[in-house]
Amino acid sequence: MTVFAALYSDEDMSALVATLLRSRGLDITTVSEQATLGKTDREQLEFATSMSRCFLTHNRVDFERLHFST
Repeated sequence: MTVFAALYSDEDMSALVATLLRSRGLDITTVSEQATLGKTDREQLEFATSMSRCFLTHNRVDFERLHFST
């Protein structure tokens, strides 16, 4: 059996993406489900990390900047 990473989708991703991935059997949660809507990029990334989840976003550039600034 193949195991996929657990995902955490930010507010830049359509809720439909989470619905479709979940329907395919992936373990995904969203900012709205976790009541973290409106948190900063750093806070979102820290939250995903604390849950051992990969962060799913369309906001690649800001997260690259965050990565290189630390």
